[in-house]
Amino acid sequence: MNWAHWQAYLKRDGWLLAALLLCVTLCLGMSASGQSASTEEGRISRVLSQLDGAGQVEVAIHYDESLPCGAVVVADGAGDVSVQLRLVSAVTTLLGLDNSQVAVYPREGGR
Repeated sequence: MNWAHWQAYLKRDGWLLAALLLCVTLCLGMSASGQSASTEEGRISRVLSQLDGAGQVEVAIHYDESLPCGAVVVADGAGDVSVQLRLVSAVTTLLGLDNSQVAVYPREGGR
């Protein structure tokens, strides 16, 4: 195909190419934000696991329009109320959430 054919194609079906590029861009953006969320969850899990009595910790963050609006924490030591309070305090500080937006649960088979 020569340049004249490409020009004719773009004039005739340019909207299709633009729509395709938009879809690819959006998919890449979603993938990047998912990666970012996963990385942030892992980072916070590692920090929380260093709290006295927390043990192994997993964090899931819920986002609305790229802003954190809730978090669930599952930790070995969450059966202890003082550990739960420390976990909630840390998560609210790290994510800028209210206490009511953070739920902490003991891990199955945890302490």
